[in-house]
Amino acid sequence: MVETEAKLFDLIDELTALTDDAIPIFPGRIVVNQRELIRIVNSFPNAISDEINDARVILKKKDEILQEAKLRAERIIQDAENERYKLLNESSLNKAMEEHAEKFRQTVFEECQQIKMAAFNEAQELRLSAKNDAIRMKEESQAYAQQLLNNLQQDLDNLYQVVLNGQQRLQEMKTTDYMQHMGNE
Repeated sequence: MVETEAKLFDLIDELTALTDDAIPIFPGRIVVNQRELIRIVNSFPNAISDEINDARVILKKKDEILQEAKLRAERIIQDAENERYKLLNESSLNKAMEEHAEKFRQTVFEECQQIKMAAFNEAQELRLSAKNDAIRMKEESQAYAQQLLNNLQQDLDNLYQVVLNGQQRLQEMKTTDYMQHMGNE
């Protein structure tokens, strides 16, 4: 791998030297020795072929290791399954496990029933509370609207009295003006 890296860096150095020796013709354009450029470019595959072969060998070993690990895992699983069946087939252990499982199932069932009832009761309480809150809010909003209407009626009554007083005052002023005007003639 170190040898491959050295070959690649040597080829890159050669490319750099080739471009340094190039003849500029336009900005961004140069003329280089074609044969030398082709030789350097063609050397790249040879420089990296060892690296590729090493990678192939590593990949092949990886596949072999994975296959071996898979086989070992399958053997371990099979051994565990065999041991499990052996233990389960033992009569007293099997019966005890079944009884324990039945008790556990019954306990879980009872707890689920309790949870279900508690949830139902809580839902009923929430529904009743929400209904009571809605009724209370409705009554409060109606009382508030009634108070607003009462205040508006009182304001309108006061305004009506101001209008009547204003009309009466205008009438009195007319009468006074008329009397004064008649007295001056």
